[in-house]
Amino acid sequence: MQSDTAEFRWSYREIRSRIRRTVFTKGVKPYLVLVLIIFIFSFVGILEFNASGIINNLDMKYGRGVVNKDDILDILDYARSTPLMQALPEFLREEIAVDIIWGTLSTYSWLINLFAMNHAYMERNLGEVFVFIMLFMVLYKGITSFFKKTLAVGLNRAVMENRFQRDVKIRRILAPFGNHKFLHVIGVMCIYVIVMSLWWLTIIGGVIKHYQYLCVPYLLAENPDLSWKQARNLSRKMTRGYKWKMFLTEMSYIYLLIPGFLVPLSDLFIVMPLDYTMDAEMYFTLRQRPDIKRTRFIETAFDGDAYVDRVKAGENPEDIHPEYLMPDLHIRNSSFDKADEYRIIDYIAMFFIFCFIGWLWEVGLHLVKDMAFVNRGVMYGPWLPIYGAGGVFIIALLNRLKHHKLKLFVSTMILCGVLEYFTSFVIEFFSNRSYWDYHDMQLNLNGRVCLAGLIAFDIGGFLGIFIVGPLIKNLMHRLGDKKAKIICSILITLFVIDIICCNIFGPNIGEGIGKEYSERVVCSETLYLSEKDGTD
Repeated sequence: MQSDTAEFRWSYREIRSRIRRTVFTKGVKPYLVLVLIIFIFSFVGILEFNASGIINNLDMKYGRGVVNKDDILDILDYARSTPLMQALPEFLREEIAVDIIWGTLSTYSWLINLFAMNHAYMERNLGEVFVFIMLFMVLYKGITSFFKKTLAVGLNRAVMENRFQRDVKIRRILAPFGNHKFLHVIGVMCIYVIVMSLWWLTIIGGVIKHYQYLCVPYLLAENPDLSWKQARNLSRKMTRGYKWKMFLTEMSYIYLLIPGFLVPLSDLFIVMPLDYTMDAEMYFTLRQRPDIKRTRFIETAFDGDAYVDRVKAGENPEDIHPEYLMPDLHIRNSSFDKADEYRIIDYIAMFFIFCFIGWLWEVGLHLVKDMAFVNRGVMYGPWLPIYGAGGVFIIALLNRLKHHKLKLFVSTMILCGVLEYFTSFVIEFFSNRSYWDYHDMQLNLNGRVCLAGLIAFDIGGFLGIFIVGPLIKNLMHRLGDKKAKIICSILITLFVIDIICCNIFGPNIGEGIGKEYSERVVCSETLYLSEKDGTD
């Protein structure tokens, strides 16, 4: 164990060696768990790096709808004519500023479609439309940055614990937000993001503050009770006199940018694990400084040596089990390692809640992409049975695998794939309609399932088993048996009526609700011939 008075020194060789050994020498499983954690944060948009482009291609397509190109060009011409743009040198205006504006307009094309519903207004007020879109972009980026930075504290916690043990549990990414700490952490990280954004406007000041405040997220990951002022001041003291050394440590890994740009997914499997482990290693190195008060450091397990150093010193790996003060995020009447007990009424409630969530997702997606409200799905009511059935099947059949996360991950993907493929086949066979089509997605099977969808369902399945399912169970218990049974009976009655209507009048069809199979084939042939002939 390291004492508070131990000699403090910054050794580039030791730091680099410990980073490499922590990531690559503890075994295949710890390495893959670290990669999986980074992948999850990238898949949901919290991390962004070179591989994110590929990962985003695996994700569901959303956010960009079909837009009239002339509308974008009109707004772009207006932006070029503004005094601010005219004051810029031609190179900056045409090569940088215009590209940024074009990317923003393309990304938020659904906003342009919203204004284009009244095209006369849009033609009269191009400036207002342009300003609104840019303001929306700034606000959206700001709000999402707050939440992303906040949730990234969970990633920091997992990487920190990965330094001291062989196997870090994926659930530890939620640990900093337990005991009602989430809103407090959001508040501190909001201030952090605002302060850093203002400093980056000065460029040089942003670089200095990047290193001066680098410890703030890690301090919160260790002690979520810290205020912004406490975390900021402690990070200042920890980094005082060592910012240049931190910069040189980061620069010693600059060669990793080459494979990161040239080799697909190399930064997911190599660069990012090393990068986050490096930041954590610098934090723990600075944490040893004897000239700072240690009252804010609450995890005594973090005072010890790294796992790889203890093994190197001759300790038995089986005896290294650090105990942390910070408990797992706890949901009442549930456990991360034991199967939950559910009643029939709990499963009924889950079915309708998942059906409604799926309906909201599909309707919202279509509203954003095509600026049209469409009651998506084969039925008439606000529910999509495949989401409800999938959620219930996952929880009912796989809940018993909570203690074995790898089996649960694989089983969830297989179950979701079989259910989605079979449902697509049955709907198409009996109605000659396709309600979803993944032919344009990478790694799809007959357009019925794709890897991106399976990964999204996998993440959703984990959330359902570990969080949503237990919360629904607790909700039903709070309602009481009588109220719960009345609500479920009403929902079942409405659902049965919907099924009867579908049998009498046929399934829900219309613009934006699936495609007839023959129509999809004709469209594909037409598209192929158009591309071959070079016509539109």
